[in-house]
Amino acid sequence: METFGQAVHRLRGDLSLREIARRAHIDPGHLSRIEAGKRPPTPELAAALDAALGADGALVAVAAPAMPERWKLDDGLWRPRDSERLAAAVLAETPTAENAVDLAHQWLIAEPPQIYEVRAGRRIGVRTVREIEQRVHQLRQLDDHVGGSDTYAMVTAELVATTKLLRDGAYTEKVGRRLLVAIGELAQLAGWVTSDAGRYAEAKRLYLVGVRASHAGGDVAGAANNLSSLAYQEANVGDPREADRLARSAYSGAKAAASATTRALLAERIAWAAARTGEAGGAERALATVESEYERRRPADDPIWTYWLTEDEIGVMAGRVWTQLRRPLRAVPVLERAVAGYGEETGRETALYLSWLAESLL
Repeated sequence: METFGQAVHRLRGDLSLREIARRAHIDPGHLSRIEAGKRPPTPELAAALDAALGADGALVAVAAPAMPERWKLDDGLWRPRDSERLAAAVLAETPTAENAVDLAHQWLIAEPPQIYEVRAGRRIGVRTVREIEQRVHQLRQLDDHVGGSDTYAMVTAELVATTKLLRDGAYTEKVGRRLLVAIGELAQLAGWVTSDAGRYAEAKRLYLVGVRASHAGGDVAGAANNLSSLAYQEANVGDPREADRLARSAYSGAKAAASATTRALLAERIAWAAARTGEAGGAERALATVESEYERRRPADDPIWTYWLTEDEIGVMAGRVWTQLRRPLRAVPVLERAVAGYGEETGRETALYLSWLAESLL
């Protein structure tokens, strides 16, 4: 039986993949992966390609079996067990550019499993904490593809549910510390998406909640991540000098306990705060610290939330710093190299980083 990718390849004939991608308004790299069978088509993409190739609905028909099955309720009614089933299904998927919006909607429908544990009066064990930790990381990955206005409700609901579990559940001291650490990570993520949604005062409160929860759980790096995230917000929409003080406090406070990758992330926030205050020398020293710390990284030592910090991301921040300081001769080459590594899988970041490159070129 012909696959969707094979049908696209057959129908485009002598036309180049790039030309078809242009007609359908999609990324050529993404179309290449679809032709190779590495990515399933979405309904919207199948319809766009069908129109671009003049297939009169034939391509849409071929695509139907390849599309992920939509969520269906038993008997058309929503019951508590459907929430449990949906929560498990959501947890099993890794967010991508293609499924992020669907996942975001599913998160809004599904009640967090923490609520079931409290209702049932069960003793909270390691299994529940591990599931919460996995859910936190998936929400982080979802934020890579969906804006804060769309994720605000689900992330804050997760934070409320986990805090309720901490308050009302029964557990050992060890489990309690892991819950506090999870709350610290959730508060940082909630602060990030809340800030992205333009709710700056609420974001500040959430970051400070995260500092306290992480500290209580013994997670020095998590506390520093919350504080430096607050510094980043302050640098963008508040007092850059206060941001510099917060960013330096976060780095100094965690320096002895944090991994090299974490220290690099914290130093990035110092560099950005310095750029916002116009202190080129301080920004340059902080960027040098970022590079030296990142060179010493040992992935086994890193908390999971440092996953996004890569050489390209470090290059982007350096380019942003030099753009902010109006040094285009330093900014443009760095941004061009870094942005070349991004594609349609990181649409939000690509758009943002290209805007910095455009500004620097101007």
